[in-house]
Amino acid sequence: MYNLAARKLHARLRQLGAVELCPRVECDEQSPQGQEAFYETWEKVVFDVLKKRYADKISVIPSDTVLSPVRKLKVLENREELKIENIPSIERTDPQNKLIKIKLNKIERITDESHFQEVVHVTLGNSETPLKYKVGDCVSFYPENDPKDVQSFINLQGWNDIADKPLQLDIPPQMDPDGGWVKNMTLRSLLTYHLDIMAVPPRTFFQTSWHFASDKRESEKLQELGKYSESEQLYNYANRPHRSILEVVQEFFSLKIPLDQVLEIIPLIRPRQYSICNIPNSSTVELAVAIVEYSTIIRRVRKGLCTSWLKRLKTSDTIIVSLSLNELKIPRSDMILVGPGTGIAPIRSIIQQNDINHSKGNDGHEYLLFTGHRNREKDYLFGEEWPKMKGLKVIDSFSRQGGGYVQDTIWKNKEIVGQMLKRGAGVYLCGSSGKMPTQVRLTIQHVLQEIYDWDLEQVKAELLKMEKQGRFIQETW
Repeated sequence: MYNLAARKLHARLRQLGAVELCPRVECDEQSPQGQEAFYETWEKVVFDVLKKRYADKISVIPSDTVLSPVRKLKVLENREELKIENIPSIERTDPQNKLIKIKLNKIERITDESHFQEVVHVTLGNSETPLKYKVGDCVSFYPENDPKDVQSFINLQGWNDIADKPLQLDIPPQMDPDGGWVKNMTLRSLLTYHLDIMAVPPRTFFQTSWHFASDKRESEKLQELGKYSESEQLYNYANRPHRSILEVVQEFFSLKIPLDQVLEIIPLIRPRQYSICNIPNSSTVELAVAIVEYSTIIRRVRKGLCTSWLKRLKTSDTIIVSLSLNELKIPRSDMILVGPGTGIAPIRSIIQQNDINHSKGNDGHEYLLFTGHRNREKDYLFGEEWPKMKGLKVIDSFSRQGGGYVQDTIWKNKEIVGQMLKRGAGVYLCGSSGKMPTQVRLTIQHVLQEIYDWDLEQVKAELLKMEKQGRFIQETW
């Protein structure tokens, strides 16, 4: 429901006797202006109220003021240089004590060489500590920038003389990155391991960076891109072509970011999560990873930060990961599994666990799997494994071979789907977000309508009931 969390919190605060400072503003993420346009409206309302109430106690900071950085760094120029080769990314402060050192045992392409989308099967193992995870959990990678991109950024900013000098960081602990900082920090290691120079710049990047462009025309253009009224221009310049921060710095040559503003302007690299695709064991983890590489409207090849880093790794390299607990509770019942593309990854682990349960005579269930791929010979991920699995019936969709999509195949097999739903089977849907999850849900609705002869409201109520009972699970990204 639209802004449900905000409305419930607002109502509860009113119940507890709280008094509104000003009317709340509800944002629509899908509006052409995005959430930030709504924020601008709310900001004006709040400021007007504050100025009226506390006119003699506060003063408004001019919008063109560069605020002092909260996160500070200092180059120790009198110290000896620290070469990047001697600053391993796996040695981090790790304040939450959650990082795991593990080796890359294997990375193998599992789509045909002629197929446009490369998907690799990644196996990690030989960790220093036993691995503890469950079906449905994820692995978080901590990717690094390409050394060539880092050097290009250093060249553009004129930092070669200080790039390898030790850095002293003064940062509040609550602002530490996930996993902490690498030890023995330099400007080069900061750019390599922590700053996301390949990210699409957010509006805040332009709202601050225009101050530091010495060329007047470039400064004015950067300032313009940061205005809420220029959302469409920002979208066309940055978001639509996926232009990176590095590319912006290359195009605005006079932009020189002061060192004390680096951590304020450039976002930190976020960990990337991937679903584990094997049953839990203490020594290895398997993943199915789609390599991100595509061209945009400006005809530049884009590569995903994490998957590019994965491709640069060599077998037996040691990396750091963390395990992200999903708290996924698989119903102890028959299941309808829907896994197009790499959405098959967590489903594979569920199927493997059910196969073991059948083999041991230990509460095995009947699973119906709907897979979705383009071509049986080119991208049928793990297809050779399914005939060996006990308690599993597979119905495939190959869209480039006349098979349609998973929602079409579900409807064609509505009798068996309907019978399973009548017996109380659960539904687990996993894959990319967009039209697919919506279409699958609508198809399940139509199946329920047909088997129970219900109207639309009854069907929607049944699906909500299934969700509350944990019998309809949807995980999309």
